[in-house]
Amino acid sequence: MRAGVLVGDIGGTNVRFALASRKGGQLRIEHFEKLAGDDFGSFDAVLQEYLDRTGVSVAAACFALAGPVENQEVTLTNRGWHVSASALKTSFGFQEVCLINDFHAMARSVPEFAFETFDCVLPGTPQPGAPVLVAGPGTGFGVATLLTEPAGGWRVISGEGGHMAYAPRTDVEHELARVLTRDHGYVSNELVASGSGLDEVYSAFCEMFGRERVALSPEEMRQRADAGDELFRTLIAVRALAVMGAAGDLVLANGALGGVVLAGGVSERISDFLKTSEARQRFVARGPMSQYLEDCPVWLMREATAPLIGAAAYYEQHARL
Repeated sequence: MRAGVLVGDIGGTNVRFALASRKGGQLRIEHFEKLAGDDFGSFDAVLQEYLDRTGVSVAAACFALAGPVENQEVTLTNRGWHVSASALKTSFGFQEVCLINDFHAMARSVPEFAFETFDCVLPGTPQPGAPVLVAGPGTGFGVATLLTEPAGGWRVISGEGGHMAYAPRTDVEHELARVLTRDHGYVSNELVASGSGLDEVYSAFCEMFGRERVALSPEEMRQRADAGDELFRTLIAVRALAVMGAAGDLVLANGALGGVVLAGGVSERISDFLKTSEARQRFVARGPMSQYLEDCPVWLMREATAPLIGAAAYYEQHARL
């Protein structure tokens, strides 16, 4: 990666690009740009805009995209863009293009940062060599598992864990699940906790509280919650409990006692709700398996460039094979 690799983080809301290279043992990025996906009709269009703005010219690119990648092609889950590595080579003259899932990149970035730079959500003791779960809601709900390779290096297993079924526990959560099931058929953790499902969850809460629905931004909802509005405080608390409940289930499924790294814009905005005693209980309480989760730490990643760093780290490791 001496000449650098073009990296991108293509989410359901924003698109971020940068040029990445390793300097002094650390991956660093330059020529960073953040663009709104709604301003462009295709991935090719937003990529061309970035290249025109910066004048960056490289032979290799690695893009992290919010959707399942198959045979180096992907259609974004929360945006209709279809991206193909072979088509990008033809259109832009790249010699090599890698497409990976955005949470694959997020997970691969974790070893590139010191854990002391993360925000502690729940203290605990990570088991050396155990898998690390990287998950959380942004526009969607990403999930990946980070593994150490026996010969050194890192491996990531990514899937669509955010679409696992939501597991309500309280009366309010059961009622929310009932309303959402009536209107949408299937209720996933992504629908309840992510940005893409916020309007649906808000509408359900208005029905449950007998309130008229008023168009509000996520920031305005948070302001009303902070002012003591019960509907919005309950809405945010329920979403936070959904995140912690899903994280606990995923730790059990993956044996991820190396700890949990929460990521995504929604996780950052509701971080105080993730640190409550109720949230800890939701993460740990698993009947006879509660002890299994008792000392599993949970951190929050706030580094906006993490998927770009992760895409570069993935490409660097991939290029050495």
